[in-house]
Amino acid sequence: MIRGEGTTVAQGVTPDQVFDFVLDPAQYTKADTKMVWVTKLADTADGMLAREDGKFLGRFPGSVVTRYRWKRPSSIDVTLEHGVPRHLHAWFDIDAVEGGTRIHHVEELDLGHGPLGWLHDLVAAKWFARSVDAEVTEIGRLLQAGERGRGVAGGDEQGTAEGHHGDPSAETSGTEDGPVR
Repeated sequence: MIRGEGTTVAQGVTPDQVFDFVLDPAQYTKADTKMVWVTKLADTADGMLAREDGKFLGRFPGSVVTRYRWKRPSSIDVTLEHGVPRHLHAWFDIDAVEGGTRIHHVEELDLGHGPLGWLHDLVAAKWFARSVDAEVTEIGRLLQAGERGRGVAGGDEQGTAEGHHGDPSAETSGTEDGPVR
């Protein structure tokens, strides 16, 4: 299993603003170099099911289906529902602090698949750890620079996932909330 983690404090930013930024794919993909787009598939009682399209090691395209659970504005938890990895778990802890908001983010990935998984861990571990730390730093920088997200509704403004990676089969049915992260 490989793991990445990062923490930053975004000065002058509220927990609600962080929460909305992370769930808006048009904003979130500015910070996460592993993520191409997130498309909402269905609402759930405590979040949503989504397809995440990304680039492994920044090069190889792939998708997984994930379950998002959240407690606005303090936490977002993402777990694997379907995909190649044996295990995927990511979460955000969002806390108000003096003058701003503390953002703590962790991603864990276990590819599994025997020797292929071991090789993956060996090759990808440092890249993955650096990537997640840089992602959190960039989220803080963008928020402090005035960037704001629209939460789950943020994907509507940019259209479907087609506009982000050129896959016409990725187009959603156009739910009110549209693509999200």
